[in-house]
Amino acid sequence: MENGLPTPHSDLPISEATVRKAQNDHTLDEALQLTGFGKVQLILSVLSGVSMMTVVNEAVGISIILPVAQCDLSLSPWEKGILGGSMLLGIMVSSYFWGYLADTRGRQRILKYALFGTSFFGATSCLATGFVSLFFLRLLTGVCVAAPASTVYAYLGEFTTPSRRSQMLSFASVWGGVGIVYVSLVGWWILSYDWVLTISDSFEFKPWRLLFIINTMPGFLNGIAFCFCPESPKFLVSQGRNEEALEILKKVYKLNKGTDSTDGYEVTSLRLDPEDAIAREQSENGSGGLLKSMVQPIVKLPYVVYFIICCVHNIGAFTIYGGLGLWFPDIINHMFSANAKVEGNKVCNILEQNGTQAIGMELCNDESETFSYTLISGVMSVVQGIAVSLVLGKIDVKIMTMFNFTVAGICGVTLQFVTNPYAVAILFCLMIVFAGHCVVLVNANVVALFNTKVRAMTIGLTNVFGRLSGFAASSLLGNMMLVNCELTLIILSLLMFTCSISAILLPSKR
Repeated sequence: MENGLPTPHSDLPISEATVRKAQNDHTLDEALQLTGFGKVQLILSVLSGVSMMTVVNEAVGISIILPVAQCDLSLSPWEKGILGGSMLLGIMVSSYFWGYLADTRGRQRILKYALFGTSFFGATSCLATGFVSLFFLRLLTGVCVAAPASTVYAYLGEFTTPSRRSQMLSFASVWGGVGIVYVSLVGWWILSYDWVLTISDSFEFKPWRLLFIINTMPGFLNGIAFCFCPESPKFLVSQGRNEEALEILKKVYKLNKGTDSTDGYEVTSLRLDPEDAIAREQSENGSGGLLKSMVQPIVKLPYVVYFIICCVHNIGAFTIYGGLGLWFPDIINHMFSANAKVEGNKVCNILEQNGTQAIGMELCNDESETFSYTLISGVMSVVQGIAVSLVLGKIDVKIMTMFNFTVAGICGVTLQFVTNPYAVAILFCLMIVFAGHCVVLVNANVVALFNTKVRAMTIGLTNVFGRLSGFAASSLLGNMMLVNCELTLIILSLLMFTCSISAILLPSKR
């Protein structure tokens, strides 16, 4: 309280004019609360989930394609690692750019265009003739998919009240698991054929090329669906377009309540939430350009601490999900290949038994277990996503984050002692699934902690660190597992435990 005026969460005083306005209009969160919770939020959570599925399809799909394509494209193990991480590299270099566009041009507009771009470059990847062309196409796919990889969290979060925000984001993330199931099933189906369509003397169209097109189809359909979706009302209000935002909220009210009239909707005008109002005032008065508008909200305590922790969490999650996840099909391929079925061998013994050829040797096919366990990891991800969604309303996001990272760390430690190949495969699945779901929890924290003007940019910026770690891990983990498998697993486990402990410093958000 300062001079009789209430102080918002950011500890900056609200002007007297803002207090007077509060008596006559509603904030966005208040207006959203009055629209009710119903079919609009559920539909948007499904569409947002399919956007997350698009990212998974491109990331996991390439890990299934590469073991089969490596002979046709003459790929070395090093090149396979680079190609697997090339999409993450594209996401990393463009995340901030897409976040800026989403915060200045609109969430919905950016999402639909980026989804169409993802589909175009994803499908065009089937025309690659070697490492360079495939790297270039996967890089461009990553540049485009960076928008649905981050902006969708801000978009869905701004259609949902704070009390249900983390829950709905977690529910949408279930579609990431559906994506893993999707690419596993279509990969199993398509790669079971051995037909060849000869286009020219130097180019043959084989089943693995068709997979690029099939994997990207959900993203194309998702782009069409977003053409019919409304813009985020919170974004519109942050841009001073209050009347447009109010019209969207009235439509949400009618759809949720199942009525043709908005007579029961008591909101007649809108105003910014306190922190968003302060952010706009600082932007108008302080100027300093894009850099200042981005840095200002996060360089002050405690936000700088929250920002650093979220970056560390994304680094940990993407190291496992994007790095180890890329090599997972290859590891399973070798564990269940005929010459690797040695009873009593630990996973590290199996990977090291052929020296530097263990992961990199050219099998040029996928064992059936590769699809089976990739499919199992997808089912696990769906089940876990649903379970987390159900309990998030009762358990803090912080506690859930700590739990997920801890389970992933325990799996990493246990992997060094288990000898049963089926148990090893399940432990790898659990480690990847639990760490992967932390990406959603981190983004849910960012949505809750940072204001509308910088929300999408902050998500993009934290994801830059995550994708960079994912790219580095995808490029290095294969060889690291060969050089010293035990030490690699220890490092990954310690990273998980570090992420878990650091989550204690985050505020409680349900």
